[in-house]
Amino acid sequence: MNKTFITGVDKNLQDLLPWWINNIRKHDKETHITVADFGMDENWAAWAKKNVNCFLSYPPHKYCAWFYKPNTLMKAPYEYKCWIDIDCEVLTNITEIFDFVDGTNLALTDDPCRTREPGDPNPKWFATGVNVVKGNPKILKIWDRWTRPGDGVKTCHFRGDQECLHKLLSTGNLHESVVEMPMEYQWLRIQLARGEDNPNKKIIHWTGPTGKEYIREQMRKSKKYWK
Repeated sequence: MNKTFITGVDKNLQDLLPWWINNIRKHDKETHITVADFGMDENWAAWAKKNVNCFLSYPPHKYCAWFYKPNTLMKAPYEYKCWIDIDCEVLTNITEIFDFVDGTNLALTDDPCRTREPGDPNPKWFATGVNVVKGNPKILKIWDRWTRPGDGVKTCHFRGDQECLHKLLSTGNLHESVVEMPMEYQWLRIQLARGEDNPNKKIIHWTGPTGKEYIREQMRKSKKYWK
């Protein structure tokens, strides 16, 4: 198997991991699953190692664990790699998502909820909650370098990995290295809250504290994850 779905998790969201894994495996039992430990409790890390195909460990990040996202994509020992945030709900088989990349690019969806600031040279905001690569293309290597503490642009200036990538795309000649995927590969909670739905959506990203509470409530109702 040369394809994997990847997520990263710390102790604040580790309880969502069984839900995340189940949502993928009930639609696709073949594609491997990789989990990156960004600061999980010991018991949860042990559970994850037994229930996924590949497990990666990281030390505490100086600023924000999500800055490890591009590095996790680089380190995962697979040719095709799809990162999916831990608060994303996969609704169907999405193996075709790997067809968007060719080894030179990074595939993402637009973030229609992001405010475009005056003077921003980059008119497009991409949502990094779901992204796909083949191998380790140039744009991924630069994104990784920019998210390292004390290297490139200071990561403390950014709220997270998405803001870092936006700045990178605003300053470098890398737009041709980005492939925009259809929005159904990452329909945002905010869009649903606005009454904007898509019957063809394949992934819902339950962003923010409200989204996490929704996930935990669904987990409680299912009785599959809670005793």
